[in-house]
Amino acid sequence: MKIEIHDRQNLKWKKILFIKPNFHAGNTDCHFARFDVPPLGLSYIASYLDDLDVEVEIFDTKVKNLSYKKIRSEIKKFDPDIVGISVFISAVIYTSYDIAKIVKEINPNCIVVFGNHHPTHFPEETLKVDDVDIVVRGEGELTFRELIIKGTPEKVKGISYKSNGTIIHNPNRDFMKDLGTLKYPARNLIKNNKYRTLSIRIETIEASRGCPYSCKFCTTPGFYKSTWRPRPVEKIITELKIISQNRKITDILFVDDNFTADTKRIEKLCDRIIECKKNREMNDFKFFAEARVDSIAKAPQMVKKMADAGFWILCVGIESTSAEILKEMKKSLTFNKTLRALKIMHENNIFIIGNLIIGYNLDATEEEIKKEIDFIKKLKIDLVDYKILTPYPGTEIRKELEEKNLILSNDWSKYIFITPVIKTHTLSPKKLHELLRYSYREIFDTYNWKATLSRIGKTRGLRFLLNPKRIIFWAKNFFIIRTIKNIFFNN
Repeated sequence: MKIEIHDRQNLKWKKILFIKPNFHAGNTDCHFARFDVPPLGLSYIASYLDDLDVEVEIFDTKVKNLSYKKIRSEIKKFDPDIVGISVFISAVIYTSYDIAKIVKEINPNCIVVFGNHHPTHFPEETLKVDDVDIVVRGEGELTFRELIIKGTPEKVKGISYKSNGTIIHNPNRDFMKDLGTLKYPARNLIKNNKYRTLSIRIETIEASRGCPYSCKFCTTPGFYKSTWRPRPVEKIITELKIISQNRKITDILFVDDNFTADTKRIEKLCDRIIECKKNREMNDFKFFAEARVDSIAKAPQMVKKMADAGFWILCVGIESTSAEILKEMKKSLTFNKTLRALKIMHENNIFIIGNLIIGYNLDATEEEIKKEIDFIKKLKIDLVDYKILTPYPGTEIRKELEEKNLILSNDWSKYIFITPVIKTHTLSPKKLHELLRYSYREIFDTYNWKATLSRIGKTRGLRFLLNPKRIIFWAKNFFIIRTIKNIFFNN
């Protein structure tokens, strides 16, 4: 993909700073166990500026856990002409506003740009804040590049901006049709990778964008218009080889919303990973991914190849055990497929993270939800992650709950899955929170640590389990988790 530039040297904004805000949603992002991943989206946007006469930096304030004072100091030191802030979840919007204010206090003429899901769905609301100048809607690579080249938001597709007090929404930009042309992210701007998940050094990679399904509670269909676009397998393999230059990276997180949308393609990818590992063309990576249970149920041979290639953790959306509710969610699957998928993953010693939702069934009673929780804890899922239904911007369920007057708060800081922002026809916010606590208590107290450790030992080996630093890490966090558990359950 090539964009002609008549004069690369005559650019209005020469110093560009991208910021990932420092936001920890209580313990929902495992603050005690640190779940930090590289800002892949910002790295992609930065890669589309590398041929321009500009200086670009990516500033991840989250992984560094920086205070506002330190953030101010770093921004002042770089002295940017334009700042792009990634609002990676709705709850981070207020922190993002605070950073925008800091930028304007340092230099009122510096342009502040917001992007990602929340500003895309609420550009008007976002631009009403004085310190925000521009919103990039949808995919940001080509939009931000064109913004920098033109030096003005006028007539740049995918942009909303303010002009003389008026908010202007330019036409949408079409998605990239061929992700084979997508440039590799500018990982060189993420200095000294210190990203860890559960004490494991990690890197992220994107094999596809979007999802062909339209689950009503998910933000992806609204953002990507229910489209799904894969990257070529060989492009992914090349990127894994590039990441292999850093020998300290042991694990790769595929950030796809639906990694297994095309099962045959994943089989081909796994075959190539196995081949490259055998030929020592890439590190012996282990992989995390998010998969649909129906894809797993219909393609056990794919799961076997994934396990052979190094996939050891899969996150699956179980959501509910009710056929009626799954249909209402537009999940396009049955619970029998979930049971089949769990069996296949267990047979391949894959660590399972299962997501479920409390509150989607607006007519469910407390007793019915407890009955489901009691059933789920018998399924030998390694990590059961119950969440309270949260109607995020851009989701179909949000529109329905608004029509029924069941949304109780638009305080985005509460949109973190553990704080109820809705009520149902039968349950109050307090009761929803009590049921979430009940799910944690029941699952924690009946957890089969022996089976999980055995599964991890088979996939990662004793050396992984007996690593002294990892033992200390988990011992420390066990006591923190137990303390949090006691506080959370008893209040």
